[in-house]
Amino acid sequence: MHFNQSISKQNGSVAISYLAMLIPMIIAAASTIVIGYQVQLSNRAMQAADAASFACEFSGEYDQTVTQGYLDYYRPKIDKVSGQIGTHSGCNVSLSYSLSTIFTSLTLSDASYVASSTANEKAYVTEDVASEPLELIMVLDISGSMAGDLDDLKDILKRGLASLKEQQNNALSKDHIKVSIVPFSDGVSVNNAPWLNDTGTYCVEGITESGGKFSAAHTVANLDVTHDQTPVKTSQPDKWLMDCSATSVTLPLTADLDQVTNAVDSLRTEGGTASYQGLIWGLRQLTPNWQKAWEVGPNRNFDKVERKLVLMTDGADYGSHFDELINAGLCDRAKDYGVALNFVGFGVYGARLEQFTRCAGDANGVFSASNTQELDSYFSQLLSVQYDTRLNFGNN
Repeated sequence: MHFNQSISKQNGSVAISYLAMLIPMIIAAASTIVIGYQVQLSNRAMQAADAASFACEFSGEYDQTVTQGYLDYYRPKIDKVSGQIGTHSGCNVSLSYSLSTIFTSLTLSDASYVASSTANEKAYVTEDVASEPLELIMVLDISGSMAGDLDDLKDILKRGLASLKEQQNNALSKDHIKVSIVPFSDGVSVNNAPWLNDTGTYCVEGITESGGKFSAAHTVANLDVTHDQTPVKTSQPDKWLMDCSATSVTLPLTADLDQVTNAVDSLRTEGGTASYQGLIWGLRQLTPNWQKAWEVGPNRNFDKVERKLVLMTDGADYGSHFDELINAGLCDRAKDYGVALNFVGFGVYGARLEQFTRCAGDANGVFSASNTQELDSYFSQLLSVQYDTRLNFGNN
């Protein structure tokens, strides 16, 4: 009998000890769950507030519907969780989640758990260029026949350049596109060219002679042969000879679109038409050796640069030099350097367009414009770059 009483007492002690341990364990487990809920609510509130703040910065204004959408999207999948939108000032957004009546049967707590977050994030909308870097050469006819249309052409080009400058101001790569202007009449002129020993304005001869006569084959062979290897024939402009323009000079490749705009604005008409001279000197803005001579390159990633030459004229050349150069392989040589040739005929005859097609190698590289509105459409498209919108978070 005494033995049985001892056993009963021991069992009672064990039960009391077990109950004493069980209660703290239950409390600890409940606390762990509550803390887990609290952490999840805090994280989700922070995510929702950040997203709503970024959306506000991106759109430029606070939108209650959008904020509510993010609050609903990030709300934890827990019963009896509700979300609240707090006050906002601009894009400073305050959001919170609350969880109430948790473990009420244990009477451990009947409080509401609230997790809130305020975000005032900065999102900067920028644009990344979606294409390869571009070197664009615009070879422009400034012969006397352009006198009635040159002002319209200048306005068209300046509008396109202003649009391009605005695009580049939003882009991360400000020198993604470089432009050169090569005006031509009877010839092409340069001013303070770094590859010439003398400063000033000079007419520069693009063709090479052999035996005192024009040689298309030697001209093509010397396309990327610079002045220090085979001297370029030069002369000072003479208004009586009308061999080149003293004022409308070549602008080497530059990413400074203000310089390009100034060069366009300074164009003046005079003389006849020798577009083959413009073509040769335009190509010499894009070949490696001449880019070094002009001190504009070449680009370190030469093979990853898009090169485009656009020649615009309203007339035909005198003589047969253009055809001879095509037959000698000038246009093929250009393509060897990765140059895409494009021609714009402004009110020209079919034979001239056919000549351009043979040089471009593709009818898609030739555009026939009959009025300045069509020119405007062409150059507006030419002077644009495809950009991808990018949202930068936290810094500019």
